Amino acid sequence: MQQRRWTVRSLTAAAAVAAAVAVPAHAVAEPDPPGLPPDALRAAAAAESPEALRAVESLLDAARTPALFEPPPRNTPQPFMQPAPTFGLGCGGGFTPYAMTTGWAQPGPNAVPPVQIGQLKIFVSPTIPTLPARADLKFVWLNMENFRGGVDTLDDTVGGVPQLSKTLDTGTGPVLSALFGSVQYVDGTFCQVVYTMGAFFA
Repeated sequence: MQQRRWTVRSLTAAAAVAAAVAVPAHAVAEPDPPGLPPDALRAAAAAESPEALRAVESLLDAARTPALFEPPPRNTPQPFMQPAPTFGLGCGGGFTPYAMTTGWAQPGPNAVPPVQIGQLKIFVSPTIPTLPARADLKFVWLNMENFRGGVDTLDDTVGGVPQLSKTLDTGTGPVLSALFGSVQYVDGTFCQVVYTMGAFFA
């Protein structure tokens, strides 16, 4: 079967056509898709931090430029576009003050880890072989099929240990995203994750 191919322009046109279709008076209203519309997303990001607001504006700006999304094979982990530059003494091991943080998204349906259709499970790898003690990693996302998004913290824990991950309801379709924040490890190493972007398919 031919793979689906999506562009921002075609997605916008499809949304406009869908909005023009009359809904029968007896129809039951569909629940809103996950996430927030652009204005509410901006407000939520501004309440979070200036960095979150800049990330949202970057995603909304990128959404104005036609871009191709081709879905990967099902159940395939999808990496971020580039590793995120990461700074802090020891973040690269020893006294090395620099590292590159890698991350990826697991779309559904998937059994292990459990991820449903319309979800993405975001993972970030530690830069050193030490358990995280605290983490404040932000994942900002925008679903290109309905232009709704969110600002989430990767706050999964197991036994009180941050897992640098989270399962998110993004809705199906192409998802633009940004990752940034910080991780502190049990040995005291503090790492600032600057910024990277991702283009995933949920």
